[in-house]
Amino acid sequence: MKRAVPHRIHFDELRAALEHVLSHYSKGRRRIKSFRRRRSVYSSSYPIENIEVELGRGQKVRLVLKDLSPASLLLTAQQVRPHFLYEPWREIETYKKILDPKRLGTPICYGAINEPELERYWLFLERVNGPLLWQMGRMESWEQAARWLASLHNEFDTANRPQNETRMAHLLRYDEHFFSVWLSRAEEFLRHKYAADSTDSLRRFRRLADRYDRVIKRLLDLPTTFVHGEFYPSNVIMRRTKKGRQICPIDWELAAIAPGLIDLAALTSGDWTEDKKKRMAAAYRDALEPSQGGRASLADLTEAVDHCQLHLCVQMLGWASDWSPPEEHAQNWLRHALRLAERLGM
Repeated sequence: MKRAVPHRIHFDELRAALEHVLSHYSKGRRRIKSFRRRRSVYSSSYPIENIEVELGRGQKVRLVLKDLSPASLLLTAQQVRPHFLYEPWREIETYKKILDPKRLGTPICYGAINEPELERYWLFLERVNGPLLWQMGRMESWEQAARWLASLHNEFDTANRPQNETRMAHLLRYDEHFFSVWLSRAEEFLRHKYAADSTDSLRRFRRLADRYDRVIKRLLDLPTTFVHGEFYPSNVIMRRTKKGRQICPIDWELAAIAPGLIDLAALTSGDWTEDKKKRMAAAYRDALEPSQGGRASLADLTEAVDHCQLHLCVQMLGWASDWSPPEEHAQNWLRHALRLAERLGM
């Protein structure tokens, strides 16, 4: 992804930050003998660097540096990312306060540099080896991801575990205003895109918008929990372990309190056959506690996921004007939205 201005953390500043973070993490002074760095090909909204650090006695640590500072935002992200979503603390606090690598298999957080006065936000994470979920052809991997989601949502059920709220103040909240904002943006951008042409699809979307309050009501009725927010297969690493592949989600920039099915909707979005979508939904439901909908019929669960996928379509349509998502997210979101609306009787 292109940048507006080349930006790279100075070598000496990075060295000092690494020593500080690793010393704090290990609760003992760590001096760096040497380190190597290179830009990751997986940089999306922010630059990511792969770093290999050599400490004393030949000890090596492999890290990822994610620079969440506003000045580091990559050019395409600057142009299309909605400003109201930007909050560097969200991902940093999610790793520090919520995610437990031992239980969830998420990357180890070695620490972060938080200097608001300098607008500097650096996040240091474990570098995880393995392919991305979308590169895995076996359906079992996708069902495994669905079960992992259920375990996450079970643990952070906000209705039955209110103590979770104290460490979640930094998260996005999917409330009525949040859902309405995306619809307003989608309507505006579609009017601009089709200004000279009144297509059947646009007319159908206007009818959907007139009835969208029903969609919002259904979404607000769903059980809420801690969600990833962008649980697309490009954000899930299949970590290599001695016991086999382990689910390892990354990129928690849009972590939120929301219906858990938002994550399942992202996982199952795309051109899946109905049978495969049902297999993932069944794997999720069977691992889900009753408070999160674990006793729902597959038909009811599918209907709720359809509402969540309709929201994701509207969100993509409202992301930015004249924007096409990355290839791994490239879909005809207007077509999908209208298809879902028809299925839901709207």
